Amino acid sequence: MGTRVSASMLRPLAVVGWLCVMASPALAQAPVPPAEAPLAEDTPHSKLIQSVTFSPVVAFAGADMRIVVRVQPEAGNRRLQLSVDAATFYASTERQLDGVDGARAHSFNLHELPAGDYQIVATLEGSDGIRSRVTRSFKVMGEDDTQLQADPRPTQPRRRGRSN
Repeated sequence: MGTRVSASMLRPLAVVGWLCVMASPALAQAPVPPAEAPLAEDTPHSKLIQSVTFSPVVAFAGADMRIVVRVQPEAGNRRLQLSVDAATFYASTERQLDGVDGARAHSFNLHELPAGDYQIVATLEGSDGIRSRVTRSFKVMGEDDTQLQADPRPTQPRRRGRSN
């Protein structure tokens, strides 16, 4: 006796598979792009911010978010600044770093984010100015983003049984 799979069974499986891929922490840990000017790629300071990760990867309005910035400890590290900016939301904070003895991972929490397109900017400063800067973007979906589009195909009305 074989198992029969219909199209109506495949659609939910495809959606669940897509959500599992989107929720993967590996997606939130994209490689760090080269630092912005004036730092060049080949300077020893360009890889000081190792990663900027955030979770959840898919967020809806009102969600809380955790951002983790990983920094390579070095003697010249003095301060880590983080800013999160959107059209209707702004937050920034900074942490003092202890150079070589400083922590590698720095965690930041945001609460009840409104819907919008966000930009995270992590800036590592030293006594001589900006040492490294990394920018990430994410979207918090609202009611308009979550509504499914109606199926444009016409549907037939259900029959209520046979009449003789």
